[in-house]
Amino acid sequence: MDQPLFRSFVSVRDAGRAVGAGVLLADDLVLTCAHVVNSALGRDRYDQTAPGPGHTVRVRLPHVAPDRDLTAEVEPALWSPPRATAGGRAPVPPGALLYHGDLAVLRLPGAAPAGAEPAPFLPHAYGNEVIALWASGHPLPTVRAVPRVSAPPWVALDVAGGTEVKEGFSGGPLWDRERQAVVGLVVADLQAPPGARTHGAPPAAATLYAISVPAIEAELPDLPPPVVPTARRGVQQLLAVLETILTTPDAVRGCEELLASRLRRPSLGPGADLDRLVGLAVGVRRGVPELLQAVRELMPPGSGPQWERLRRVARAVSPGEALTHGQRRGLTGLLAHCGRTDPRELLNAVLPHAIELPAVTGLADALDVLEGFEAQGAQPMPPLLQGVVRIGVDEDEAGPYPAEDLAAWAERAAARLGVDVAALRQYAADMRGYRAERARYAAAEHHPAPHGARPPAGWAGTGSAGVGMAQAGTAPSPNGARPHRHGHGHPGGARLSKVPRVQVELLPTATGRHYTYQVWAWSGGDAPHHLVLARDAEVTSEQVVDDIHRVLVDEIREDPEPALVEFFLPAAWLGLPVDRWESFDSDEDGPFGLGFTRRVVIRTARRSRESYAGWKRRTAALDTARSLVLDHDCTDRKVARARLEMQPEVGTVIVCCEPRHHGALLRQCVQAGVHTILWHRAEHGENIAADLLELVEGGHHTQLPETVRLERAKAVAEVASTNHRGRELSLMYDAPDHRPPQLAPDAWVLTQP
Repeated sequence: MDQPLFRSFVSVRDAGRAVGAGVLLADDLVLTCAHVVNSALGRDRYDQTAPGPGHTVRVRLPHVAPDRDLTAEVEPALWSPPRATAGGRAPVPPGALLYHGDLAVLRLPGAAPAGAEPAPFLPHAYGNEVIALWASGHPLPTVRAVPRVSAPPWVALDVAGGTEVKEGFSGGPLWDRERQAVVGLVVADLQAPPGARTHGAPPAAATLYAISVPAIEAELPDLPPPVVPTARRGVQQLLAVLETILTTPDAVRGCEELLASRLRRPSLGPGADLDRLVGLAVGVRRGVPELLQAVRELMPPGSGPQWERLRRVARAVSPGEALTHGQRRGLTGLLAHCGRTDPRELLNAVLPHAIELPAVTGLADALDVLEGFEAQGAQPMPPLLQGVVRIGVDEDEAGPYPAEDLAAWAERAAARLGVDVAALRQYAADMRGYRAERARYAAAEHHPAPHGARPPAGWAGTGSAGVGMAQAGTAPSPNGARPHRHGHGHPGGARLSKVPRVQVELLPTATGRHYTYQVWAWSGGDAPHHLVLARDAEVTSEQVVDDIHRVLVDEIREDPEPALVEFFLPAAWLGLPVDRWESFDSDEDGPFGLGFTRRVVIRTARRSRESYAGWKRRTAALDTARSLVLDHDCTDRKVARARLEMQPEVGTVIVCCEPRHHGALLRQCVQAGVHTILWHRAEHGENIAADLLELVEGGHHTQLPETVRLERAKAVAEVASTNHRGRELSLMYDAPDHRPPQLAPDAWVLTQP
């Protein structure tokens, strides 16, 4: 999962620190934002001039060669600084939104380190959640977002969770986890004006902006076509039909050489075959339309009947792409001069029966949507050409340009798309007739109209094509609901739900001796969870405790009770002795020990769907549930699972067996949905089991974290006693309240019940 992202992620650096990010576009090319390059070179962020050959940028591939810095130079032909308009070159002022350009390509001195691979690219999909990594590339400072609206040249995204959007995300790839592809470059975020928020008001929903893949291609026409995720459907059919058209080795070689030159890829020359030809086409953006164009130019006499079959198969292989790179660039250039057609009305007119259409505010993005649709029923005109014709008819009122050029472009594209030029011209005449009838209807509004008269069906509305950005709304607490107070009506449950807390998501290294983490704070009441810090550099447990202590002092109001400290751990690391960690320099009073000065509990970082169902069932029965002891007879995981299945209402489990079996049993309990697990890290036997049961029985489960804290304090206080039961006592308490927003990205999020 996400390995193509990690193998292609690039950190752009300045003086040993990360200032932005980028993504590997080819073996020796890195795509990033121009303002990131300016920052790395110590220049003004919005400097327009391309850095000269003597200016090198330091980059690093943190997931491939984390200790190796590389030097790179800016490709002068692929430098597009931030500017105010699509045509103008004036620099954009700091803080201005929706500027154009801000793209740069860095060339490495050679191929990227072993293990690196260029990233696959696809246009963004509305509704698909995406993630963005911070400049270091570490997975903890991660932003999750959902595309909301396309406002060329940017896409606006609503931040759904993860870390705070801050300096250093710019230039990084926006990653679609479902389709495993880059769908844009992060460029900016929405900054609230000073004083816009009043004290106590809920925070505004964060907005992130990215440069879309079509905008990147339009801005950098000489950019080598990026790779795409491996295509599967229809590839064998494509090979089969090409065998009937390119029947000689010379024909295959000529087509491969032509396609390679247009895709800026090396040709194999005499070594080319059909597999190479098709692999070249399906491996990059718009490679299949380029293949069709090359075949059409070189198609031998007599192969005409196979052309329609080839076109249909190509559409199955690459359903969202019908235009070559040159055709797309030419159309985008013309659309920049069109301002009389409303993009949303255009989509509604061409696709009146579509169930749901994405929000677009630019004509280029609207036509990207239309390109993905086929002609329906007996309609000979594909939606893409319908859209171009309608735009041309609208523009015709303003003069011959760009209307005549749009008409010429449509006729050239129609021939390769299998559309009769006569049908295209007839459709354009029909649209002009609709427009004339609409104009007559509008004029008749000033005079009495015949009964039942109404506007003609099928005409496209006109309006402003200007960009309109919606103000970000407000949101409730980040987890989407008010904190749930478990044990309603029970005094212990009510008290615990009001206790402030510090929550730590901990990611150990392979050795388990160093850690990276995020720390959240919750101060009580209806306050949201607040992300205090995200540490992506590996540190020791002492530094973890230092940071927690600082959060307790600076962020948490601990009266009348001390805070609850919750560690969120992966299932494989539930046995980490976090409740015994301490720091020797935390304050003037000496060492600071978490386990006996604060309630410390362990929680699971994530659950599967299956374990979540069990957890909900057991949580609902907690107030009346009995306890279960898993002892040495249950060290076989099958036996432990059977015991848990036999008693689905049990919510508290005592694990009492040899320590070497603890990890397996803890994971078994989590999989079964157990809410609370109590265990002694060093001792086992009947006496220990009886002692732990004594702690559990007779009290409400919400009081258990405080009970365990007092036992740990007694063990520290009784210096002479080396075997006090509190000395190695640990508690997993996965309560249904106050779970913060999703921390590091995951394929499925555990929400509150």
